[in-house]
Amino acid sequence: MAETINSIAFQDNHISWVQVELTGGQSLLIKRVTDSPLPFILNFDNIQKKTTALQIANQLKGMAEAHELSSENVRFLISTKFGFIRKVLVDHSIPESQYLPLVKNELNYVFTSPVDDFSVYMTDYVRDVNELKEILGVAIRKQVFGVIRDIALEAGFNLTAINLNCFSIDELFRRFFPNIIGQTLLINFTDRGFELIISDEKNFLNYFYKPYSKSLQSIEQLSSTEIIEVFLKVLEELQSTDFRNSPQYSISQIFLFGNNFNPELLNLLRERCELPLRILNPMESAEWQIISDDPRFESPVAHRFVESLSNVF
Repeated sequence: MAETINSIAFQDNHISWVQVELTGGQSLLIKRVTDSPLPFILNFDNIQKKTTALQIANQLKGMAEAHELSSENVRFLISTKFGFIRKVLVDHSIPESQYLPLVKNELNYVFTSPVDDFSVYMTDYVRDVNELKEILGVAIRKQVFGVIRDIALEAGFNLTAINLNCFSIDELFRRFFPNIIGQTLLINFTDRGFELIISDEKNFLNYFYKPYSKSLQSIEQLSSTEIIEVFLKVLEELQSTDFRNSPQYSISQIFLFGNNFNPELLNLLRERCELPLRILNPMESAEWQIISDDPRFESPVAHRFVESLSNVF
């Protein structure tokens, strides 16, 4: 039986919504897509305002009515900027039941506010590092979860999941392009900065956020030259060597996507970047068959909906 999922991604100042029907096997049907700018930047300051949840809920209800979208089986996706990822090395003899307390203890040394203010959970991520085991925990402020749930409640949505975009995008990449070997850098062009996700053929590796400027300028305020210079500086930082004179990462290829990515930048970036560059276009997957009933979801613009599409898996 086919399952219909309404996946909604909250970006810096934008909402992206896809309604997808999973038809079984390696195929999916895009029933409807839409997006809409938010009237404010979605940051910690605005999330703490009492009116935020109601404003966003009313906007979502308007989008649902205008595009005949369902309020059932709704999944929300939020930026990893609202979370905190912590990798911890543990001995193989330590039982898994002790992983969460260990991660919480590590976070106690990092956070300036009590760990009890955060929801902390473990991921499936496990890697062997020098005879130790590397595990990964995630913390999200309970206040953020509360606001997200309030949005669904005010909108009358049946909310079934809240996820972080770094993990869902990593999942989409490895499902859609499973034959790519080596470390891959996935770059999301958001309104105020790059969201960087590093993956390989087996695992999510890391996430970083790099603003375009110290003053948090919008991408629309920057020239193509300025964007390219920031892009190259970020790559240089990621590939810089550590105290052992070894590069932090050995990136083999880069995929670009996001609501604010301008495809015209691709050739300009290729002229300055030595690594292979391509657009993360779900329609180009040889592993999945994507059928779209909505003409707004087509190959030239599919990269804009990667976040919301990724959350259906």
